[in-house]
Amino acid sequence: MPYRTYQSAMTSTWRNLMSFGEAWSEIVQLSPVVVALRTDAALAAITDPAGASPSESLRMVAEKIDAVAEGTVAATLETGLALGRTLVGRSTPLDVALDVARAAVAPARQRLRYNVERLGGGKVIHRHHPRAQ
Repeated sequence: MPYRTYQSAMTSTWRNLMSFGEAWSEIVQLSPVVVALRTDAALAAITDPAGASPSESLRMVAEKIDAVAEGTVAATLETGLALGRTLVGRSTPLDVALDVARAAVAPARQRLRYNVERLGGGKVIHRHHPRAQ
């Protein structure tokens, strides 16, 4: 493999690795925030059952099922696309794995952002990365 091609592949792989790390880091940071906000809502429901929203617990379960289903579809589609890129020499196997992983976690990441804002945790500020999500 010529040096320029190797250097380009390594730069691309490094960017993919950083992008996936950023996505995973955001998930790890926001998950406890959503749990804390939902715990606060659950405790408020215990003290004032009449004022509680009964749909929140149903929403929690439905969101998880939707995120897993969407992540599965996204990962499957990305696998096909990434395989094609690998076969024509435009991607490395590590890039494929990172692209598929990032596609799989994207729906959960988006729901976490939405839930933090919806539950009153403030606006989620995130860096826009061309390969992120």
